[in-house]
Amino acid sequence: MEGKIEIGLDKIEEIRKAAIDFKDTVAKGLKDMQVEVKDWRFGTESHEEGVTVDVSVKVLIKPKVKK
Repeated sequence: MEGKIEIGLDKIEEIRKAAIDFKDTVAKGLKDMQVEVKDWRFGTESHEEGVTVDVSVKVLIKPKVKK
């Protein structure tokens, strides 16, 4: 395929950072909750017009421990 796009380690790192940014965005709205990324994964599929990237982020939300 002409113009083939490959997802390298640098792009995988960018996807991981996006998952963390998503978690941080969720946490901003839940100030009295603890939010953490439990799992994230992605898959790619090549097409004539480009690459589809499917990203799944599993986030755990629980009450913050009071000190």
